[in-house]
Amino acid sequence: MSIAYQIFSDQDDIVIRLSRRFINEQELTKLLDYLELEAIRRRSKLSPENADMLAADIQQGAWQQVKHLFVE
Repeated sequence: MSIAYQIFSDQDDIVIRLSRRFINEQELTKLLDYLELEAIRRRSKLSPENADMLAADIQQGAWQQVKHLFVE
């Protein structure tokens, strides 16, 4: 039975070897994007409440830009 992956530590890096038979590049890209997003989220100092306020501000700004298309 072949090994699907191997993990090595190299100073500041983690090196992962994957067999092409077990994962394709598109799936790997999605996984790496997720890991990067989680790392950013972990380092973020943005509270859930501030995130909600930021989202509301963005939605309001977007509405102001397209409002003229829907309101006479």
